[in-house]
Amino acid sequence: MVGTAGLPHVIIRFYTVPDVRSARYSAGWALLFIALLYTTAPALAAFARYNLISTLNGKTLEEVRQIDWVAKWEKTKLLAFVDKDGDGKVTFAPGRAFALKGGRPDFNTPDEKSKNEIHIDNDIIVLSTPEVARLAPWVIALVAAGGLAAALSTAAGLLLAMSSAISHDIYYRIFRPNATEAQRLLAGRIAILLAVILAGYFGINPPGFVAQVVAFAFGLAASSLFPAILLGIFDKRMNREGAIAGILVGLIFTATMIG
Repeated sequence: MVGTAGLPHVIIRFYTVPDVRSARYSAGWALLFIALLYTTAPALAAFARYNLISTLNGKTLEEVRQIDWVAKWEKTKLLAFVDKDGDGKVTFAPGRAFALKGGRPDFNTPDEKSKNEIHIDNDIIVLSTPEVARLAPWVIALVAAGGLAAALSTAAGLLLAMSSAISHDIYYRIFRPNATEAQRLLAGRIAILLAVILAGYFGINPPGFVAQVVAFAFGLAASSLFPAILLGIFDKRMNREGAIAGILVGLIFTATMIG
């Protein structure tokens, strides 16, 4: 919740409402839905794990590959099987099914340290869960559409926040106070272009799976931006130097711990 409150694309949404009352009203609804999301996520994880174990564990390879969703996800290499003990059945157990090579599973080399014979990529859990639970196709489409909408909305908000921060707060307020509106707009566009290129690189070469990257972002926002926002609202002694120092300390400390 602290990380969510510190995310810049959430903060700027309050500028889209006409008055303070509407901002408080929208904040209340936002907190309600965020709370629902965070409190139901562990339950979804437990149900997803149960469904996968009951669907795959102890079944023969022939039985498993006759399941529609298994055949689809196996083609993407995000789901794979290996019969380590040669009994013709797959076992879902702790550990890795395949050894790692360059940080990715090597499907030609089983991991003999574990009895696990099923490789399930973490990134498919959310999208595959409706299929595993045999829900209606429209539910699966709704999950995919919701994920895409959330990604686009988040990307748009973050790009807007970054471009406005660089063009107005840094370029205009610090380096060039006499910059024209056209020059500030150009600086914002350049910032968006650089951010898109950087995001594209990390999209192709992600530092971790989706949940890890999201946790990194929330942790960085919680340790750097949220304290400055909170103290800026409730502490009259807050100043620019203190905010900058606090943001840098939180950012560097958390980034170092993650690395």
